[in-house]
Amino acid sequence: MWSYIVNPLFIPSVVSLWYFNFNYYNDPENVQIKLYLIVILTAAIPLLVYTMLKILGIVNSIHLSSTRERITPLLVYMILLVILLRGAFRDGLHLSLYYFFIGILIATLVATLMTALRYKISLHLMATGGVLGFCIMLSFTQGISLLLPMALMGVVSGLTATSRLSMKAHKGHELIFGFALGLVSQVLAFSYSVT
Repeated sequence: MWSYIVNPLFIPSVVSLWYFNFNYYNDPENVQIKLYLIVILTAAIPLLVYTMLKILGIVNSIHLSSTRERITPLLVYMILLVILLRGAFRDGLHLSLYYFFIGILIATLVATLMTALRYKISLHLMATGGVLGFCIMLSFTQGISLLLPMALMGVVSGLTATSRLSMKAHKGHELIFGFALGLVSQVLAFSYSVT
């Protein structure tokens, strides 16, 4: 059940909504369009693609249990992220969120390469590690205290790892690597922004 709540497809939309909720902006229409694009390109279209792949017999379940099942959805997700980055952030506003999606793109690229090498990285922990990395870098670059969201993401990551282990969906090293990849990808994306 927990794995469905912390599904990697929904995390970018939730984080974006949280970001716009606490961040100042003066163009609500622009923000609304960005949120629509984020939800459509990172959640709705990937779910439609999954449904098509399920109908075609390319994937068996939403968990994408084998490395073979993961390649196509990850490639499609990378393409959708590039479209999002090129379309929604062309105005140069909300750069922190832009770098969050750059971090997601980096992590997804590495996860796709690892999947091609038959290594089944935890996408759930990659997502929670990415959110923690985003909070850390946002705190650093904006000079604000985000200790509560960081602590919350630590707890969410622990619960997610426990859930994935109890489901026997991953080995411990796949969870650790996924978490580290998500976190480091955000640090890399944001470190580019501060240089």
